[in-house]
Amino acid sequence: MTYRIFFFVFSFFFVSHVHAALVRVMDVVDGRTLVIERRGAAETVQLAGIALTDDNGARTMMKWTLVSTWVMLEVQPDGGYFVYRSPDALFVNRELVQRGFARATLPTIEPAQHVIVTYLGTMNVSTNAPNTRAARGNGSGSTPPRPAKPTRPHRARAAR
Repeated sequence: MTYRIFFFVFSFFFVSHVHAALVRVMDVVDGRTLVIERRGAAETVQLAGIALTDDNGARTMMKWTLVSTWVMLEVQPDGGYFVYRSPDALFVNRELVQRGFARATLPTIEPAQHVIVTYLGTMNVSTNAPNTRAARGNGSGSTPPRPAKPTRPHRARAAR
């Protein structure tokens, strides 16, 4: 019984001191600054880990995607915030970088670069092949068409 009470008190204490809380976005000041509502008061927060390259584009994107929505703010050591939109957990800082409105100044924001490579095998080109059109092919991947068979000429019927 004492373990349950200790666990309850400990978990209540831990939950009350979490710095990442959901807040509502009220407005966008510029491409890096948001106005949020926290505990009934308006507050401005800045996004961390990005340097803007297109302030107007970033401001427009954030107005379309964030105003009047709930976001989770994660405090960063440099004083800014990582912003995650709720309920789909869109990482707004990374989204600005991926769309070209900002460049990442922290390695955790940079999107992962995956190069997709499809290995199709090797090609064995024979040097002994005869130099004919049928052996070379026509480049379309199919065999060349065969010539049509000659047909009998039709006789014109004489008018009677």
